[in-house]
Amino acid sequence: MKKHILYFTSIIILAASIILPVCQAEGLSEQEKRSKAKAMFDKAVALIEKEGLHKALYEFNTNRSEFVDGAVHVMVVSDGGDIFAHSHKPGSVGLSLATIKSADVRDEYSFQDALAEMSKARGKVTEIHWFWFNPVTNEREKKRAFVKEIYDPNTDYIAFFYVMASYFMPLDDS
Repeated sequence: MKKHILYFTSIIILAASIILPVCQAEGLSEQEKRSKAKAMFDKAVALIEKEGLHKALYEFNTNRSEFVDGAVHVMVVSDGGDIFAHSHKPGSVGLSLATIKSADVRDEYSFQDALAEMSKARGKVTEIHWFWFNPVTNEREKKRAFVKEIYDPNTDYIAFFYVMASYFMPLDDS
């Protein structure tokens, strides 16, 4: 009997350690989420500058504890919208944001508007937003991100990528 209680307690602790950070992050103010996203963004850009894009992509996709904090996460997309890194959902690598619709079937919004905003970054840090379905709150929300265009000199072709750290905020916030 004690074995079953210990086993059950372990499962509860494990589940709480996974769910609680996400819930706590959703309870943060918009300024706190923005600060977290900016700090994570700065860390991601520093990693790219120090280690190069290929090493950073690997880290973003595998070392999730450093690049995911609740709903705040890092992504790297090509100038065409192809996902090269997604710290929250590494299984998204290879998908194109240019063709993905929001997970909310009521929302016909695509990522095209965000790509157009991102293209204006031209090497400087820019804040963008788009509307997306938040799987944590089960609501259509505004998603904001810090974005910077980066160039990968290690490829045989000219390749521009955008590194971003994004977070959700309710629609009624600006």
